[in-house]
Amino acid sequence: MIAFTGAHARSKLADGKPSLLKGVTLSWDGGVLAVLGTPADGTVALLEAAAGLTKVRAGSVAIAGHAPAASRTRIAYVPLACTLPDALRVDEVCDLAGQLRGEPAQAPAARLAVLGLEALAKRRVRSLSPGESRAVSLALALSSKASVLLVDEPLVGLDGSAPARVIEALRERATAGAAVLVTTASVRDATRLGDQLGVLTQGVFGHLPASRAHVGASGAKLRVVIGAESAPEIAPFVAALSQEAAVASVETSTYVGTRILHAAVAVVVSGAELLEVARAVATAAARSDAKVLAIESAVLPLEALRRPVVVPAEVTPRRDTPAPPAPPAPPAPPAPEVGV
Repeated sequence: MIAFTGAHARSKLADGKPSLLKGVTLSWDGGVLAVLGTPADGTVALLEAAAGLTKVRAGSVAIAGHAPAASRTRIAYVPLACTLPDALRVDEVCDLAGQLRGEPAQAPAARLAVLGLEALAKRRVRSLSPGESRAVSLALALSSKASVLLVDEPLVGLDGSAPARVIEALRERATAGAAVLVTTASVRDATRLGDQLGVLTQGVFGHLPASRAHVGASGAKLRVVIGAESAPEIAPFVAALSQEAAVASVETSTYVGTRILHAAVAVVVSGAELLEVARAVATAAARSDAKVLAIESAVLPLEALRRPVVVPAEVTPRRDTPAPPAPPAPPAPPAPEVGV
């Protein structure tokens, strides 16, 4: 549904710097594709080219086989900096969004309910916090009939429980058949959102195996939060982990308590293979009857994930550029001396 073929494009960022694509080729038909990178790496150009807001200079971009500009009703685009008409109420913005897309009328409360924002319906847009305004923009996209969703940093700048709701809503749209393309500089957010991962480095795109985001030179790591008052209480769990062949090392630390997790200890479990480490944790928890409150995988920093991507130098040959001179021929070897 989303197809880039050798696409070169250029967008201008708010600071005047360019966001470039250099020969990007990718195809995405359904589910969530999370592309890692910064605006300077080309994430803004990628989304704007797909939305038809930036023309490609070479190659092509197609949405369901058509140019993006001819597929606007299929596309819902949410940039990081969203602008809503501040003279209107939120419910009026909901109605206007549907009219502009030519969609059947939906009750504003139903559109806002996708992110639990019904209480904002009668608020003036100018009274919203930046997080509330961004959440409303996301709700409008998520509740639209668009079959292609393009979202920059979907979990950034949101208030309260909105990030968890956004993840759930994006997954629901993807499950229903939408092609979702999100961009983010957060490896953690990408792994939470994406069915598949990609990475943009200085305009060059590469696919990224999901396991690579979790496994570095030292192997995979899982952070397991165990309900306990102190580290000695989790000794049976640690002992059970030590008997698992997939586990290379175990580290413990006090977990900062919250209203949900009052007393807990974090255990970082390392090993060569992520899935094997996960199985070992599950086995050890069952054997020791540990109270597991949360499990999350450690992720590599973005810079570590960029390293395998080779960025070719941009060379634009000129037709009138003369061919470089041939290297000089090596000197002939001296003639052998002949004795008389």
